[in-house]
Amino acid sequence: MSGFLHLGRSPLGAKACVARSSLLVASMLTSVASTGCLVTESPSFEAPSRTAPRLVNLTPAPAELIRAPVSGQVYELPSFQFQIVSEDAGQRVDSRLVVDYGVDPSNTGFVDFDLGETIAPGKMSDGPRPKDKKAIIDLKLPRLQYSPDNNGGRSCRTVTLLVSHEFRSNGARYCPTRMEDSDQASWFVVLCPGADVSAEACPVVDCPTASQGATSYCIDEPQEVGP
Repeated sequence: MSGFLHLGRSPLGAKACVARSSLLVASMLTSVASTGCLVTESPSFEAPSRTAPRLVNLTPAPAELIRAPVSGQVYELPSFQFQIVSEDAGQRVDSRLVVDYGVDPSNTGFVDFDLGETIAPGKMSDGPRPKDKKAIIDLKLPRLQYSPDNNGGRSCRTVTLLVSHEFRSNGARYCPTRMEDSDQASWFVVLCPGADVSAEACPVVDCPTASQGATSYCIDEPQEVGP
């Protein structure tokens, strides 16, 4: 008799093990099928919601004081340049460049000088737009109408850029239809009496401040939507 103990599985034990394994696999497949994990469905994607446009990459910088010299019968202002970032949901972004936004009408009030640039619809993932350049608005202020002499000695004006998906069409204000769907930036512009733009020859006199109580201040009101 050998001194070794033989440890082996009987044929009956092997068959029972195979049977139990088959039952386990069948049970797992049944469970997966019942939960629908093997049934694929087409995912649904919702269109991104439109967001308010945001002004970026402004030139000149809004903190920069602009001195505008006289050239002929106009004040020479720099080109106002900008880009926007927004999710437009297929709708274009319009802009307006205005003088003395929100200033009381007794100080000559709000004047819409330029309907601005239109930027084609885009997405947040596009980054700043227009791509690889800036939107440009050139503005000239008539010298005779805006000379310091006929503004109570005030030489300082404000120029405000507004962008939105929708502007009102009625009235001279052309305000955004919904202020929450807009952005704005303002510059102080000093009108110089001549070509000299030095601080001595072109002093800052009485810069206006926007007032929410002014009749020319854009607020949310139900009005006709412009094109």
